[in-house]
Amino acid sequence: MILTTTRLSLRPQEQSDAAALFAILGNHEAMRFWNRPALSHLGIAEELIAEQQAAMASEICRYWTVLEDGDAVGSVDLSLIEAAGAELGFLFRPDRWGRGLATEAVMAVVAQALGPLRLTHLAAGVLAGNLAAIRVLEKAGFGQVKRAEVRLAGGERADCVFYGLKSGG
Repeated sequence: MILTTTRLSLRPQEQSDAAALFAILGNHEAMRFWNRPALSHLGIAEELIAEQQAAMASEICRYWTVLEDGDAVGSVDLSLIEAAGAELGFLFRPDRWGRGLATEAVMAVVAQALGPLRLTHLAAGVLAGNLAAIRVLEKAGFGQVKRAEVRLAGGERADCVFYGLKSGG
């Protein structure tokens, strides 16, 4: 399902998006708030997208590549789709930050999730220092559920904020 907003088009992720997504996933600035380091080479991004394609085929995840004027600038996903709920994630190129694109794209995916996909609740987690992502979630209607210290992929601990959104408010 292709989603459109005023400035963006969100289309289902394709294997051919690997290079564009590697430009984000391999960028240290873009990945500083993620639970894994920036990817070191394109082959890892290609493997990751292949795994995501398999998850989409099994309908436990949906991944959209966000296009602005035909240029891939980000990604939004719904993962772990089950029991009428899913986890929302998003990532954008640093040169597109601060323009409201993430909010616009996330709101389109939320509308799809709570509308045609008939999900009733969404969750999202962000590192507490990622104030821009927190603003995106709050603008999209998410509310803070809890705050907790979590162990990241590399073994270090970090303060994380968890958000939720239910249909109808």
